[in-house]
Amino acid sequence: MYIRDMWRIYSFIVLFLIAVFSTYCSAANETVFVNTDKSRLKILGVFGHLGKSHFDVFKPLLEELARRGHEITVISYFPRTDNAKAKEPLPNYKDINLVDPKVSVYVNVIDLEQISHSFFRLVNEFLLLRFMADFACSTGLRNPVITEFLRSDEKFDVILTENFNTDCFLGLIHRFKAPYLALSSHQIMPWTNDDMGNEDNPSYIPAIFLGFARPMNFLNRMTNAVALPLFKAAYEYWFRAADQVVASEVFGSDLPKLNKIAQQSKALLVNTHSSLHGSRPQLPNVVEIGGLHIPSRINPLPKDVAEFLDSARDGVLYFSLGSMIKSTTMPQEKLDAILKMLGSIPRKVIWKWETDELPRKMDNIMTRKWLPQFDVMSK
Repeated sequence: MYIRDMWRIYSFIVLFLIAVFSTYCSAANETVFVNTDKSRLKILGVFGHLGKSHFDVFKPLLEELARRGHEITVISYFPRTDNAKAKEPLPNYKDINLVDPKVSVYVNVIDLEQISHSFFRLVNEFLLLRFMADFACSTGLRNPVITEFLRSDEKFDVILTENFNTDCFLGLIHRFKAPYLALSSHQIMPWTNDDMGNEDNPSYIPAIFLGFARPMNFLNRMTNAVALPLFKAAYEYWFRAADQVVASEVFGSDLPKLNKIAQQSKALLVNTHSSLHGSRPQLPNVVEIGGLHIPSRINPLPKDVAEFLDSARDGVLYFSLGSMIKSTTMPQEKLDAILKMLGSIPRKVIWKWETDELPRKMDNIMTRKWLPQFDVMSK
């Protein structure tokens, strides 16, 4: 069993490296690899979080594996088959669609008025994470499509699952008895380091929630050393304990402890890069994949956007706070300061803004409710 599992993992890592390489190849020069039946894998992707920005990190990998001929089954709130932008047919990419009319995905949901650098902000972040975990766990696992899927006789060679704020979907690892790899769309969570055996050192590695810059001063290091074990304990006894109850209801009372399943991950692929987040010691099976989500295929821009960019003689500033933060909730004094600064520069500005227009019109600023970011930045 061990040899067979390791063969699957090594095979997947080779495929993963091919997929990473292909995302940096131009469409004109891409080489098409045709898999034999022997090398083709059945891969299950499990993404129960409702944040679109998270799934956007993993989507290029899943699609590239499907292009290589592997059978991909993806559990998520962002089905490819129902997405108008999915113009490329991938018949071996199958969605298990968690979308429910009563459930809203996380797009433009973070209110900038509520963000502050305080202890209460940190508590609110944890409360929000717990709420999102509980919601994803209770609604996702009890979705009728999951119930039907669990009754199937499907078998998989490898399972990919996002590692974030809930472990309840790890019950699928137990159900399908396949080796799995964890994926992270951002810096590694403190509890994930423990699951992987990846050592934390609070004396010089800032905890993800505290936002300390490097190098930390003495007070920062003291705070970091106290907070880090508290974060881990909160996750173990508050998040994971609640997840265990729901997961046991769905997968049965014989479900192992979720932390034990989490520790079975063969590798962790992390959307970070040392040039942005600083260097730190990592185990060989913790692999940074920052930039994986950058596509090689560039799509034509909307005509008005293309004309705006082409008319910029001094360059263009692209301004976006991502898919989850709602820019229109920015405090007025901060917005006024930003508009004053942007209006004073010779460059043109293109800004993701959720209403039709800014509070006051600026000749050098174009706003759109949604922008094809990679296509704009590749112009």
